[in-house]
Amino acid sequence: MLVETIQGSFIFGIMNPSDKITVYSADTLNQSFLSILVRVFRELPEAHELGLRLFKRNIKAMYRQSLFGFAWALFPPIITAALWIFLRNNNVMSMGDTGIPYPIFVLTGTMLWQIFMESIQAPIKNVTANKTMLVKINIPREALLLSGMYEVLFNMFIKLALLAVIFIVFNQPIDTHILLVPIGIFAIILCGFAIGLILTPIGVLYNDINYGLVITLPFLMYLTPVVYPKPTEGVVATIMKLNPLAVLIPETRFWFTGQPGEAMSIFWAYTVFFAFLLFLGLVVYRLALPMIIERIGS
Repeated sequence: MLVETIQGSFIFGIMNPSDKITVYSADTLNQSFLSILVRVFRELPEAHELGLRLFKRNIKAMYRQSLFGFAWALFPPIITAALWIFLRNNNVMSMGDTGIPYPIFVLTGTMLWQIFMESIQAPIKNVTANKTMLVKINIPREALLLSGMYEVLFNMFIKLALLAVIFIVFNQPIDTHILLVPIGIFAIILCGFAIGLILTPIGVLYNDINYGLVITLPFLMYLTPVVYPKPTEGVVATIMKLNPLAVLIPETRFWFTGQPGEAMSIFWAYTVFFAFLLFLGLVVYRLALPMIIERIGS
């Protein structure tokens, strides 16, 4: 559905130039990919204000009746890391040489994995939670996506603060490669958010997507070198060649721990690919949401 905004509104037959009229027409399919994408980015400043308000509301609601507060953002990666440290120290699992102290290795990996998980779930979670508002009120639809992105970034900074403390405790040296860490984290968030955005139109209508993510993501973690070094041979090594996270997460961990990357060209190729996937997801989201709202409201 094409949405055109015209300055002014009619009051007793007189147009007030300070207001806006939104005109809907069924010409969306005649628009090009680029024109829809330009329209989305043009409306982002307006969506930002609402997205920020929704983000603040969600954060307050999430932690208002919580005893541990922001610590809940840290529990999943810490508990996962603690389990694997326990297994390794008791020779239950052999991890091989990690090149750095294993607690640093596994905590960094689980933190980055948690950032990815939150990124892939954020679009579906926020749009689904606000379905009723979408049906009743005409709001900038991208505001829901921005709200989810702000939550991901908020939780990310909490995790990075803990990681900084852990690095100090273990006296982990860092070097100039740490300057590449924001790029690595950006690529991981981009990967998760792009995939989540592509899945959002279906996920809003059918809960199967959410159920599938709950089952698939833990399994995928074990096919990603999060808690163990990346293997160089065998079936798992072959599978990892098809897993973009097997590049994005290890490269970012290398930069965190002062080591040069091993697959920079592949890292950049994946980053560009997921940037395109994000743009595609924004266009699909813009085209599909009016039809989804109509179906929900009927």
